[in-house]
Amino acid sequence: MSPSTVAWLTTIHVVGVILWISSLTAVLALLSVHGKVDGVARESLGRMERALAMIMDLGATIAIGAGLWRALGVKPTEFGHGPWLHIKLTVVVLGVLSIHGLARVKIKRFREGRVRALPPILWVVFFAAVVVAAILGANTTLLRG
Repeated sequence: MSPSTVAWLTTIHVVGVILWISSLTAVLALLSVHGKVDGVARESLGRMERALAMIMDLGATIAIGAGLWRALGVKPTEFGHGPWLHIKLTVVVLGVLSIHGLARVKIKRFREGRVRALPPILWVVFFAAVVVAAILGANTTLLRG
């Protein structure tokens, strides 16, 4: 893969991550408020949550697709350069992707009228995962073998 292609894939990956994390943050904020309102406001929040969730899904797809293409497209693959990518992917899957799935489930349940507050620890886990993934993504030599 040419250096130009790697640069483009990295840029696309970062744009996807920004889109994903920002929309996921907005969805979580709306879900936090959802249980505290009634009537028309609840319907409006539901529409906004669903629209942002579509953007969240798009950002996740772009970030994951471009990131994997970039990691697997070079020879030798990034997986052979130490544990940093393994750790980053584990943090993303356990910390960000799981919260993404939880947000999708909450949106569906709220639409069905089953409203329960989000656990406050969710924000801590989410931001900790984002920070660790960002540090490992920005410093790929940090944990090289």
